[in-house]
Amino acid sequence: MAMMEKPKPKSNKTAVQIEEPRPVWLQKLDEIYFWEVLAFVIPFLLMGYAFKKAEMHPFGDKQFLVTDLWHQYYPFFQLLHEKLKTGGSIVYSWRTGIGTNFLALIAYYAASPLNLLALFMNLENLRDGMMLILMLKFSFAGFFMAKCLRYVFSRNDLSITIFGIMYALCSYMMGYYWNTIWIDTVAMLPLVMMGLTMLVREGKCRVYVISLALALFSNYYIAYFICIFTVIAFFCLCLYENLKIKKFFKRFALITGGSLLGAGLSAFILLPTFFALQLTHSANNSFPKSISFYESWRDIVSNMLAYTEPTSKEGLPNLYCGLLPVLLLGAFLIAKKIRIREKISAVLILAFLIVSCNMNYLNFIWHGFHFTNMLPYRFSFLFSFVMLIMAYRAYQVLLEELHILHWVAMILVGAGFCWLAYGSGIQEEEEHAFVKSCIILGGVYLIVILCRLFAPKAVVQVLLAGVVGFEMVGQAVRGVEAVGSSGYSSYPANNSEVQALLDLEDDSDVFHRTELSMWYSLNDPSLYEYNGVSQFSSMANESISTFCRKIGLPASEAGNRYYYANTSPLTNLLMDVRYMIAKDGYNADSVTMNKISQNGSSALYESVYNLGLGFMMPELLKEYELEDMNNPFEQQNLLFQKLTGIEEPLFKQTDITHVGHQGFDVSRLDYGKYSYTKQEDAPDTVFLKYNYTTTQTGLAYAYAKVPDADYLEVYRDNAEQLHRYNIGRQPYITPIGYFQAGELVNLRCTMKDSIISY
Repeated sequence: MAMMEKPKPKSNKTAVQIEEPRPVWLQKLDEIYFWEVLAFVIPFLLMGYAFKKAEMHPFGDKQFLVTDLWHQYYPFFQLLHEKLKTGGSIVYSWRTGIGTNFLALIAYYAASPLNLLALFMNLENLRDGMMLILMLKFSFAGFFMAKCLRYVFSRNDLSITIFGIMYALCSYMMGYYWNTIWIDTVAMLPLVMMGLTMLVREGKCRVYVISLALALFSNYYIAYFICIFTVIAFFCLCLYENLKIKKFFKRFALITGGSLLGAGLSAFILLPTFFALQLTHSANNSFPKSISFYESWRDIVSNMLAYTEPTSKEGLPNLYCGLLPVLLLGAFLIAKKIRIREKISAVLILAFLIVSCNMNYLNFIWHGFHFTNMLPYRFSFLFSFVMLIMAYRAYQVLLEELHILHWVAMILVGAGFCWLAYGSGIQEEEEHAFVKSCIILGGVYLIVILCRLFAPKAVVQVLLAGVVGFEMVGQAVRGVEAVGSSGYSSYPANNSEVQALLDLEDDSDVFHRTELSMWYSLNDPSLYEYNGVSQFSSMANESISTFCRKIGLPASEAGNRYYYANTSPLTNLLMDVRYMIAKDGYNADSVTMNKISQNGSSALYESVYNLGLGFMMPELLKEYELEDMNNPFEQQNLLFQKLTGIEEPLFKQTDITHVGHQGFDVSRLDYGKYSYTKQEDAPDTVFLKYNYTTTQTGLAYAYAKVPDADYLEVYRDNAEQLHRYNIGRQPYITPIGYFQAGELVNLRCTMKDSIISY
């Protein structure tokens, strides 16, 4: 970043400088912060248009909830909405994860100050309200960027609106907007940098402290990136401002104190979150042993151009923030009015950020000493910010005095990037149509800039605003298409039926839990509003995930999740699951569960046996640790024995009578453990099939961990299909039906075509 230096007129045959007085009406607009407000309004309108074009509700039957926004962010936002409406505790919640630290949960998922607007929303329109809040986040990104440019460069005209819009709709924002929890802090980066510039130049730290505190409060994870970047930016600013040693140390003391104060203001939410993070799987990471690189350098650099699809889940880093900044890079590098140290520091920061996106060491450090699962290069919005600052600095020079060499440099840089993109591996299936589109768009930009030779600044800025607006409309539409959508009216499934059944539960006892027989989202208790077991969250307690996985519930430590599927009576007792709702009406457990009511296709069941929230445990259980076993039934038998002192096992194994596999050679390794290899001449439909003959009358349970199968199908006597169970995510214990002694039970897994062996 740099302070604008007032240009001095020069005599040059290849340069032009047109000075014109600012009209009174423009001066009036300056006084009312018109250009910042415009940078706020336009991103809101463009995102609204993109959502309307994609037929998002209320303009159609689609919604912007996808991936983790579908599974996590909206359910937790709805949980926050419930607490705001009812005055519930923000410290703890029974609505998720058997009971969990809600303050730590909200710190990552729902701390946005804009979420307070949920107070004015009804549950029926809460998803529309969440989309409205997201659009406001885009608006604030544009507004804060414009405000930052106004202060840093002492300029207040249409140009700050143009560059504010480009920041608000950069590819990072468009590709990752479904991570609504990150966007607040990304939007506040320019405000933090403006505060940092005030601190270095004037010794004023109020804006820096408040903006940093808000960034940390809104999302500590993205704020971590900003904190690292702040250290880099501080030294660069001190270098640019040419601070003397004494003044440098004063500013250093000021930023140190200001940073501590900013962190202290948000410590009430940061400290509980820090301690909660120590209990998660992410707390255990090891530094990579050797250097490696992820992507082609040519592909990465090419992703700075227009018309490339934003990365929304996996792919290249999101570096695009408009084609104009790429062209202005040429002018920035050769402009004599831009000092050498400014050029070197800016280019080094850009280079460092690009290398960070591609080198595993730096990538690991940037992400909090952790490798990410999807959404790579989460700090790449910093690149867009630096790129726009450099571009605006060059734009200043061009606007005041266009030199023909500046224009030639922009042509060369644009041509170089297009050449790199044409030879890269991105979007080859489209035969690099995006490169051709970039050439056309770049040509339009160059023609408009050339108009500065004979046209006033105001005219050139209006023309550039029109071209940027055209480019950003396409960017917004393309980003929404890349992220995708889900169905509005079908979410959450069977909700009216589930709510009606929840109203029938007996609430006279002090406490109980409820669950769905099969998960819909991975945070159903928050979504359907009941006290439950399931939780999918970056704040999930790793030891609880381990416990659930070992006793046969679907769970994954690395996946930060543990959730419910109709399970054994022992598990229901330990978890205090008194009620279970089957949305398809089916429940194989007719022994320990009684059907209470039916509403549409959904049915409510009540457990025959209940322990309540608290119960006495044997003293010896304190020293008992669950063992790693291949068979969770053995785990439950041991746990049952320790709890009750009863030696007779709770579950008795039934061995295979015969098999009926199709397309596989299968070898038995141990009881319940097999290896399989696909046959070379396998038919189109391949499956594993195990047949059991029951030795006694009773309720049968199954556990299937088959990596290449999505479903476990249960048949009676090779004829009647009783049910089909989803085992594609994690394995779990489930009841499969009541059988008479001597009956044949068939378990079949239809396999995926792509499998080879296991």
